[in-house]
Amino acid sequence: MTTLTVALSGDCMATRGALITSDPAAERLRGLLRGADFAFTNLEVVPSDGRGHPVHNAAGGGGLIADAGVLDEITEAGFSVLGCANNHALDMGVDGVLGTLDLLDARRIAYAGIGTDLPAARRPRYVDRPGGGLALIACSSTFLPGQEAAAPSPELPGRPGLNPLRHGATLAVTGAQMEVLREIDARTGLRARRAEARTLLGIDPALPSPERLTLYGARFQVAEEPGLTTVCDRTDLDEIARWVAEARGRADVVLVSVHSHEPGPTPEEPGEFLRAFAHRMVDEGADAVVGHGPHFLRGIELYRGRPIFYSLGNIVSQIELADRVPAEDYANIGAAPGTVAPGRYFAELSGHGSRLFAPHRRYWRSLVPVLTFDDGTLVGVRLHPVGLGFGEPVHRRGRPRLAGPAEAEEILADVARLAEPYGTTVKAGDAGSGELLLDGG
Repeated sequence: MTTLTVALSGDCMATRGALITSDPAAERLRGLLRGADFAFTNLEVVPSDGRGHPVHNAAGGGGLIADAGVLDEITEAGFSVLGCANNHALDMGVDGVLGTLDLLDARRIAYAGIGTDLPAARRPRYVDRPGGGLALIACSSTFLPGQEAAAPSPELPGRPGLNPLRHGATLAVTGAQMEVLREIDARTGLRARRAEARTLLGIDPALPSPERLTLYGARFQVAEEPGLTTVCDRTDLDEIARWVAEARGRADVVLVSVHSHEPGPTPEEPGEFLRAFAHRMVDEGADAVVGHGPHFLRGIELYRGRPIFYSLGNIVSQIELADRVPAEDYANIGAAPGTVAPGRYFAELSGHGSRLFAPHRRYWRSLVPVLTFDDGTLVGVRLHPVGLGFGEPVHRRGRPRLAGPAEAEEILADVARLAEPYGTTVKAGDAGSGELLLDGG
């Protein structure tokens, strides 16, 4: 019998060194990661050797750029497989993502989710160990227009970028509410401004039918009850699913990584499209779906006996230690480049620790699940709570270690609460870890 273990984690925003400190709990985490056959994380920082140019208004708030040496720090910490599709992947533009590809390839680090064109960004990355192989497919639903990779045409090369999972939102409104929206459309002059489009297209693009309206960039649909739902772009969904099905026949373990900030009915719930996406990936052969993006933990679902982690939060967070700040980011705090140092910029941005991530305990807590497969069959999921040093000084927090007994108990209780709506059972174990009961889904 061949056994494979896969350690999973969320967003890795490393900008400095020594990600694993001398703390014995941090050393134990390193041992956990290095002891797994594969240790996955989401690389949410641009490792830069100077190639590329900063992109204005990076989705998610400002640029996240670090020295290329952070890749060595990440692998030294024990991570061996990287997802690279996320809203910071192109913070240094197209040239920057090409630079990332070169840096990863030169170090022979396994990665997926970005590429020189769309086919390359879509493709799985296969990683082999003596005990078996893993296929990784990575995508992102959160990105700026133009950051998604594009396919080549017969006349032109494709565009480098990330593997996109586009989605759309539809607002359900009553018939009476739709009439009000139509009146707003007419009386504000919006409808009149579409005269040229109606002439060229033969229809009003905002009014495809009496029951549907597109207004202010939002899509409205008449329904009995008001509400909101999100749906995957069909092309993206089918193309990513096709590669998962391909990988199923070529690897012992198939892992799908998806970066998604978009919330569902509450911030702790994923968007409806994300749950549909995860189910489709499992249907096509994924052994696990690992989500990240909102920077805190979301629920765990067992679907057809396969785990879906809707968000594993952060595994490393050194955003405030970055020392490569774009001029437009400085402008966000009213400072001209050269007048404020990076440390002062981040202090002002966070209100000196009073807003953004610093004051929120859940941002500094995470989870590392370790999946065990015997001959390709999932036989165990061990959950390891992780702390990132909430309340510590900015230069110390953000580096992971296995949580102590009290914090681990709190994290596992929170994980169990978040998993319960999906019918998934989390059981507290010994030594500050937990277990996902595989017969719960």
